[in-house]
Amino acid sequence: MSGILEFLKGLATESEFTDAITSQSHWMLSWFVPVLIWLLSGFASYEFANSTGKSGRIHFWLGLIFPVVYPLILLIRKLIIRAKAVSEAKRTSERLARDREQIEAERRRIDSTPNKDNFSKLRGSSDATSIKAQFRLELADGSTLMIAKILEAQDALAVVELESQEGETPRVLRMPYAKMARIERV
Repeated sequence: MSGILEFLKGLATESEFTDAITSQSHWMLSWFVPVLIWLLSGFASYEFANSTGKSGRIHFWLGLIFPVVYPLILLIRKLIIRAKAVSEAKRTSERLARDREQIEAERRRIDSTPNKDNFSKLRGSSDATSIKAQFRLELADGSTLMIAKILEAQDALAVVELESQEGETPRVLRMPYAKMARIERV
């Protein structure tokens, strides 16, 4: 028994014991890191394939066969697909915005067409106490009139009150829709 104790004491004091431990740990690390990278390549390939909607099983095995390279190829492919989707979404968004603007411009154009319905809508929104112009009326000959109020909207013509200075008597005008080109709110 004393021989074993002396042997252990000798090992503890000698650097051979510590050298053996450190060389064993280096040997374990030299195998552990590559095996870890090898397995992570398989799992990364599986995840990248699943995220793009493909079956991950075959890609797991391809990741094990071609470690590091195959997951990088899948990652680059995934990034390209995502970039294409983002640019397509951006183009779609811009197209929808242009369409919305065209529809709004068409609606404004239709709303600015002088007719009984549009004048009736505008008449309901005109302020009865205002003497300042609320509407700009473009005539077919290119001239414009500033209108303070829309008094009446009939089938063939509109009765409007023109803008006047304070203290002046407002002028009332009856104008057929055929002579009008466009009306818009100021």
